[in-house]
Amino acid sequence: MPLDNLSELKRRVPGGKYTLARAIAERARQLQSGQVIPLVEVRTPNPLSVAIDEIVQGKITFRFGDGTTAAHEAGEVAAPASLEETLAITPDAAPATEEAI
Repeated sequence: MPLDNLSELKRRVPGGKYTLARAIAERARQLQSGQVIPLVEVRTPNPLSVAIDEIVQGKITFRFGDGTTAAHEAGEVAAPASLEETLAITPDAAPATEEAI
C-alpha cells in the first residue's frame, strides 16, 4: 500500500489505526470467503489489497455497534466507544462488472 493512501484510509475509517486494521481485515475476510464480490477493479488477487482499494475509493461504509457510521463524505468522525463493538461493512455502490474484474 502506498503511503499516500494512508491519510485517505485514516480519513475514511474513524477510530484510529486499530479500527482501521480491523476494518481492512474484516473486509478481506469477507472477500476471501467468497460471500461478497469486489466493488472495485481487481488488480491483484490479494484480498487485503482489494479491501484497501475499496476503502480508499469510498465504496464501502463502516457501521459500528452503537449505530454510528463513518461519515466520510461530510468529513465527520464518528468513532466507536470501544474496539469490542461490532463492525459491519456495507457497500455504498454497485459491484464492479465482470468485464472490469
